[in-house]
Amino acid sequence: MNAQAVIERNNVRVLGRPDGPVLLLVQGFGCDQVIWDRILPFFTDTYKVVLFDHVGTGGADPEAYDAAKYAALEGYLTDLTEILEVLELKDATVVGHSIAGTMALAVAARNQRIARLVLLCTSPRYINDDGYFGGFRAEDIEGVLKAVEANYPLWARAMAPEIAGDDSDSEVSVELADKMCRLHPEYVRNFLQMSFATDVRKVLPDVSVPALILQSRADPLTPEPASLFLHNHLPDSTRVELEARGNMPHLSAPRETAGAILEYLLVTARA
Repeated sequence: MNAQAVIERNNVRVLGRPDGPVLLLVQGFGCDQVIWDRILPFFTDTYKVVLFDHVGTGGADPEAYDAAKYAALEGYLTDLTEILEVLELKDATVVGHSIAGTMALAVAARNQRIARLVLLCTSPRYINDDGYFGGFRAEDIEGVLKAVEANYPLWARAMAPEIAGDDSDSEVSVELADKMCRLHPEYVRNFLQMSFATDVRKVLPDVSVPALILQSRADPLTPEPASLFLHNHLPDSTRVELEARGNMPHLSAPRETAGAILEYLLVTARA
């Protein structure tokens, strides 16, 4: 594994205090690492903050995108694991948003470099299944994928306000729509298909590190029962309900989101 190749592939950046506790931020659907910009000032004075782009987004190497590799969650888990390894990160806190929280859960179950998790609007499975409520039916998924294929920019601009939890003409909704529209439609379809196919419920008992579950109000992608399932099946979890609405509280309510994370980190550091 070539460290520089991994760093360039995923456009890895390290900010903040070089000797500070490690905070690895991993974004979910809709954007690249710039989605964290509004909460970075709350952490960079104290923490060593690591950011990266999933291959297919942002400043990641476009030549590294392999549709076969990234058709399944495992492709993203490999990238995340390699970043932990080549940077030699220890006792890392991984903050994962949405499907990236799901990625963090799967890696934490088998990687000792992760000390704790922050699961921001995270679901272990998006599709309803035998008494489990993930929020989507199989037919819903087909409708989403067809809409993305038909006219992705139109779909993105229609979905952005719902994901942001705000009015369509609000600053946050407009900013999110712009960021979403920068992604290639084929990548979006593949990423969504991978996300909807993911199910990490079986690995939850193997995640021994403490986890903070942050649930916002009226989240269209992660309903309350999904985050409650995480809370009930993780060995060591704390669940906090935010006042923020939508699926991206780190964008719409950065102070509240950062405050909840900082409070949790302070408590767990003392434990």
